[in-house]
Amino acid sequence: MIVASIDPTSQPFAVGEVIGTMAAAATAVAALWWLTRSWRTQSTPPGSDPAHALREKRRRTWFIAGVTVFIAAAASVRAAASYDPEPRAIEARAADGTEESLVIVLPEIFDRFRLLTGEEVKRAEAEMLAGRELPHSMRTGYYDQDADGSSDLFVLVNSADWDPRVAENKASKSTARELRGFFTAAKARDVAPFDAGKHGGGLSCGLVAGPDDDQALCAWSDAANLVGVRLIHETDLADAARTTLALRDAATR
Repeated sequence: MIVASIDPTSQPFAVGEVIGTMAAAATAVAALWWLTRSWRTQSTPPGSDPAHALREKRRRTWFIAGVTVFIAAAASVRAAASYDPEPRAIEARAADGTEESLVIVLPEIFDRFRLLTGEEVKRAEAEMLAGRELPHSMRTGYYDQDADGSSDLFVLVNSADWDPRVAENKASKSTARELRGFFTAAKARDVAPFDAGKHGGGLSCGLVAGPDDDQALCAWSDAANLVGVRLIHETDLADAARTTLALRDAATR
């Protein structure tokens, strides 16, 4: 079975809503004129005043014309109200409305987390990926929270700065659709949106199944990046969102 993917926040969807509304109005107008054709063009009874009969025909025609104008006006108002697409991801702006470059440089330290290096990365990667290979366009980072040398937070960065496919997605999809696709692919549940902070865009978190228990998974999307953050020992989504936002603020240049 083929299932169509429809983004209700997209501009094409909004245009389709407008076209659908106006097409329904046009159909209603055509049906109105067709169904009233006999009434509008009634023949003049023998012995009646031709001038009076002509005035009656015109009155009936003008009445139907008035109904037509009312239908068209109502449809136009409804179509204008329904056209409210979410901007494409590439059009996302900072919270103050300004445009940023949004280059991601993972910090060595943020909040209570330290970026793993050297052999620590190899151990964390072997544990996290378990032999799976990520696309070469994705960049990763592993952070230790409790100074034991193991990964407590895993970052996966996709950026239009180096991946043309990300740029193509951001030119056609909204941030909401990007995030939905990310969490659907990760089989996350209980996904909820959170404040995206000063850099704007969108930020959401949900829960995914880990080897032993649930783990929090967050992601943010802006005009250039889609970044996933997996918190190994966290299940409180609000706390996970705060940690993700702290990383985003520290990593965004």
